[in-house]
Amino acid sequence: MTPKTSLANSIENLNQIIQPIIGETCHQIGFSYGDELILDFGEMQPYNHPKLKHLNKGSWQLFTRATPWSLTFGNLLSGIHSSILDIHPNNEFAERLLQPLENTKLTNFALGGNHDFTLTLSFEGEDNYNYKFILEPDLEDDSGLAYWELLMPNEQILIVGPGQFWECKSIHECD
Repeated sequence: MTPKTSLANSIENLNQIIQPIIGETCHQIGFSYGDELILDFGEMQPYNHPKLKHLNKGSWQLFTRATPWSLTFGNLLSGIHSSILDIHPNNEFAERLLQPLENTKLTNFALGGNHDFTLTLSFEGEDNYNYKFILEPDLEDDSGLAYWELLMPNEQILIVGPGQFWECKSIHECD
């Protein structure tokens, strides 16, 4: 099993792992397991499982877990926040609100400073319109769940959180 790595002494390593996703296109947005948002990037391909063969997934998949997120448009300070799901628990409604991210190019994938796991994804649409998708983990959350996970094309998964830790391991090592 791959040991978890502390954020404090490894932010450069973590940033090196996530840099190859920059430049990929977000092709699909959806929800799984309730409020867990999934963003699919890169080449779209069918799932391997026979019952899911009719569905496609990206070569990169970002899973938000139960982490709060927000989406801002251009230079606007307001936007859409995951709390919209508290008001409108219908994931289809949230998917429509997030639809502007589909077919946009990822221009940055960056962790925040001050040893937190705030993740900011910057996008540029075909019309040169910019979007920011921000994941803001609650570092006090004691659920034991990861804040977010990134499934990569090389059969590796980056698991960030809980706490100030992350790990990158083979998908074959996962439970």
